[in-house]
Amino acid sequence: MAKPKLLVVSLIGALALTSVYGLSVVVEEKDQLISQLKQQLSNSLESQSVLQQRLSMVRLEQDTSLAELAQLKQSINQLTEQKLALTEELLVYRKIMAPEKQAGGMKIEQLNIEPMLSPNYYRMQVLLMQVARNKRWLSGELQLVVVGSQNQEPAQYNLADLQSEATPLAFKFRYFQEVNTDIKLPEGFKAERIELTAKVKGNKWNKKAEIIYKQNWPVE
Repeated sequence: MAKPKLLVVSLIGALALTSVYGLSVVVEEKDQLISQLKQQLSNSLESQSVLQQRLSMVRLEQDTSLAELAQLKQSINQLTEQKLALTEELLVYRKIMAPEKQAGGMKIEQLNIEPMLSPNYYRMQVLLMQVARNKRWLSGELQLVVVGSQNQEPAQYNLADLQSEATPLAFKFRYFQEVNTDIKLPEGFKAERIELTAKVKGNKWNKKAEIIYKQNWPVE
């Protein structure tokens, strides 16, 4: 009877040891899992902190950009106001220094001469503006003379001599008008200045008038 009891006790002891070992393994795995979770949580918190710092920097940069944009808009507005003021002063100065550019309710606001791609070809642009308060229709014709030298001798050419097809430069406008034409200078001719004459027709609101405007030929 003693041997069976001893066998039972041995089996119980073995089962107990097996249970304890299994429990220790489970506890160890659980500790490892908890440690991993803690590490993941720590990493997540660090990532969250980095993202929050980046977000704060982006917001700060955005606020700075908005402030700079507002300051830039203010500077642009100030420059625009200064430009308008300078433009008005320039117009007054032009009227004082060049009264010959206006008569009969209109003025020659601008005369541009630009070279074209073909040699000796030029495009002429004349901007006419109305200065009369009544703003009635104005009409007339532009006449052009280019003065210079050819073969070391004084020479000049009328508009008809410089056009491929002679076409009068007539104008009729209210407020403003741009008149354009293409001209070709003769070979060997060196232009020095251009003389533009605007003949304004008379009507019941404006008298017949003539504007003579001279300008140096642009240096190329």
